Amino acid sequence: MKIDITMQQNFSDNAMYSQLARQVRLALSRFGTYLQIVKVRITDINGPKGGVDKRCIVSVKLASSGEVVVQGEGENIFSALNYSLSRAGRSINRSLERRRDIPIRMNRRRTTSEKESHLLEDTHDNFSQ
Repeated sequence: MKIDITMQQNFSDNAMYSQLARQVRLALSRFGTYLQIVKVRITDINGPKGGVDKRCIVSVKLASSGEVVVQGEGENIFSALNYSLSRAGRSINRSLERRRDIPIRMNRRRTTSEKESHLLEDTHDNFSQ
């Protein structure tokens, strides 16, 4: 899993970036091999006025050709990131569960369509005799 963090403000403190990357790894590590790229974008909504003004957008590229994008807001960077990562985890889990169900449904459809085609062939043979 590759993690890309972009912040609107330029912080010279590498400890902030390493802490953010650590939180992302910790929150999404259970999906390990299913994730390719995690992009985190943190912006300040209304400048230095204060209040709930940090926005965090988390975009996750899944290995099975899908993408999950979630957005959250908070009073500071870490609260916005935690909220967004929890939503991303739930969304990724739902997306992966859906993908696991698809082959089962396709197999069911395929078997019913094969049965229907055999029935149609049998009725066609009975009418032609």
